[in-house]
Amino acid sequence: MAERADRRGEMVTITVFFEGGANPTSNPNAETIENTSRLRESFNKLLNQGLTNEKVKIAAIPAYSISNAVKLRKVNSLLLIDLDATKDKKQQRINDNHLTDIQDCVFFMVQEMEAWILSQPNVIEESFKKFKKNELLLSEDDSISNKHPENIAKPSIVLDTLLQRYFAYQKGAKIKKLKYGKLKLAPALIERLDIQQLCETFEDVQLLMKKIN
Repeated sequence: MAERADRRGEMVTITVFFEGGANPTSNPNAETIENTSRLRESFNKLLNQGLTNEKVKIAAIPAYSISNAVKLRKVNSLLLIDLDATKDKKQQRINDNHLTDIQDCVFFMVQEMEAWILSQPNVIEESFKKFKKNELLLSEDDSISNKHPENIAKPSIVLDTLLQRYFAYQKGAKIKKLKYGKLKLAPALIERLDIQQLCETFEDVQLLMKKIN
């Protein structure tokens, strides 16, 4: 939390550093910079959906990597990072990254940010409906059907597979499969997610919003 409300009830801004976006020191091109900005906007739009206190707002800031998120973290801010493992490995991830002293301010996307997207396949359908190749539903695909999103290993790869399987677009005379790009496509998907559904599906999302509120 970036700052505390004073006794006059002024607006409080809570900073959440999240894993994602381009490394600004890697000389990213203009498109990558723009996409990183879009990712920031999408996270802000999503997380601010979950506020119950009108005196609070969230400032979500991309930190591109877990190590940089830890460096950027300021007193009373929060971290939102990929777990890249099953939820029983959370404490190990905290220990490995020397976060034990601030672990009550660390929250995980289990197993990756893309699991959030896979948990709401209707959002994928709606976002890319003009590229749909067939009438089959993503929600019925074996890769996600009857599976809890937290139990899907490498959700970013699964999402890419689904997009290529169900969506395509024409480029010149060629038909090309739609491929997933974290910076190129994720913002449009993240901003359309329902934060309440995420809270019901993912324990850490619920804990994050409870901490903020």
